[in-house]
Amino acid sequence: MNPFPIPAPTSVGRARGTRIRLRVHRRLKASDPRSWNLVLASAGTGVPVRMVLDSPGLLTAAVEDLEWRLALADLRAGRPHRWQRSKMAAWSAEQERLEDRRRRIAEFAAEAVSAM
Repeated sequence: MNPFPIPAPTSVGRARGTRIRLRVHRRLKASDPRSWNLVLASAGTGVPVRMVLDSPGLLTAAVEDLEWRLALADLRAGRPHRWQRSKMAAWSAEQERLEDRRRRIAEFAAEAVSAM
C-alpha cells in the first residue's frame, strides 16, 4: 500500500543555456475542496466561492482585492533605483497608500464574513 494518497508531482525541465527551470507546483483539480475557495490576498484568507456569490459585500471585497493585487504588481514592477530619491519617495508613498487600502479591504472582508 502506498503511504501517500497522491503521487509526487513530476518535474518538467526546460533547458535555457545552462539554467534549468523545474516546475513542481501542481494545479488543484475541480474536485479538490481547496479549489472551491477564492483567496483574498489582502485579507490573507480563503473564502468559499458560494459565500462570495451570496454576499454583495464579499463580492465587492473580492473585486477590490483583485484591483489591489494588480496595483501592487504594477508598483513592484516599476520600482526605481534607490539613488533616485524623489522617485523612490513617491514610490514609497504609493506603497503606503496601497498598504492602507489593503487594511481597509481586509476589514471590509472580515465584516462581510462575520455578517453572514
